[in-house]
Order: sequence, then structure tokens, then C-alpha cells
Amino acid sequence: MDKTYYKEKIEEQLKDEYYYREVNKNLDRKTMREIKRLISKYPLCTTEKEKDYIVKFEEKTSNFYGLPKIHKSMEIQEAISEQNSSYIKLHSPKDLKFRPIVAGPQCPTHRLSNFIDIILKPLCQYVPSFIRDDLDFLTHIPTSVNFNATLVSFDVTSLYTNIPHQLGLEAAQFWLKKHGNIIQCRFSVDFILEALKVILQNNSFNFDGKTYLQISGTAMGTKVAPTYATLVMGFF
Repeated sequence: MDKTYYKEKIEEQLKDEYYYREVNKNLDRKTMREIKRLISKYPLCTTEKEKDYIVKFEEKTSNFYGLPKIHKSMEIQEAISEQNSSYIKLHSPKDLKFRPIVAGPQCPTHRLSNFIDIILKPLCQYVPSFIRDDLDFLTHIPTSVNFNATLVSFDVTSLYTNIPHQLGLEAAQFWLKKHGNIIQCRFSVDFILEALKVILQNNSFNFDGKTYLQISGTAMGTKVAPTYATLVMGFF
């Protein structure tokens, strides 16, 4: 893929002001202060070891990159048919879209995100549509089906980035109140929701020397995202 083309396509995506905003400074220290205030506000919700895990590490800013959705590009599909080869030459397809990935294995929120994911994940079992993995999927397949039956699947367009923060928090609160008995009692609903809010509102990252903040949805790359999205879909 042409480097200039890739850069232009990602910048085009980041210019969408509904989802992203360019900021003029690094936000990592501000985010760490928010996380420490959260831990101090709810001292009984975490043990000393958990507190140390969440805040005592050397943080690094996340980086943004895009995974090309080649299977959704008609130009690429047509080129495959026309060139009839396992390798095709098509450097700048106009209709190619990219899946936004925020890679932050050491970003300020990544340990908090992992911690909240561990707390919330047990709730997924109560979402009827939840499939844990391919083996779990096999247990849901009926032993027999009508000969004329049709297998249908659905896809939500850009699910992670299209979940409004308020909707996501409402969904998490709904499941916590409905099945809160499976969550350790030391984790208050307020603590969990405020922690989620910190994670959602502090998704900052770098791309090509510039810093951005994601202002809608959750990042594809943060630990809690799959669980969060599952709870939202089960909320409808």
C-alpha cells in the first residue's frame, strides 16, 4: 500500500469531528491524575495490590493505526476478478475503508480497563446473544434444521465507535443492577460506572506527530471494549 495514500485515508478519518478531536498537548498526565482521584474516592473498592497495579507503572501514549477492510472494497473485488491472480496491483482504491485501532498496551487507562473488564465480564453470560468463542458457538447450533432454513447474520456498522457514552453507561448500569449479585460486593456500582467513564473519556492517541482525543464511542484496542459492547447490544 502506498504510504501517502494510507496517511491521507487515516487523516480523513480523524477529521471526523463527531468521533475525534485534535488536541494541542499530551493528555497522559491528566488521565493518570483522574485515575488516582477515582481510586482515592473509593478506597474500599480496591486492595493495596490492585491500587498499585492500576496506577504504578510507566505509561506511554497510544498510537493509532487502521486495518484495511479489503473484503468490503468493490474496487479490490473487481481487480481480483479481472487480474485472476493471487497477487493484484491496486495501490489506491478509492472505496477502501479502515478499521480504527488504538494500540495502547501501556496507555494510562489500560490497566484500569483490564481491571473493569474482569469485573464486568461475568455479566455477559446473561446476554442471550453472547457467544464466548467458536466452541461455545458449536453448543448453540441446533442438531437439525429445516431443509429450507436460511442462515442469517447481522453486522453493526462501526459498533465500537458508534456507542454514545451515555448509552453505554446506562447499559452497564442496567446489567449491574439486574445481576449485581454475581459482582463482589466491594465493587460499588458508582465506582464501576465512574471508572468506565474515565476510560471512555480519556482515549487519547498519537498519529503522525499529532495528538487526538476520541470523543465518541470506545476504542478498539482497550481491554474492556468487547465486554462493554456486548452489554450494550444486550441492553436493546
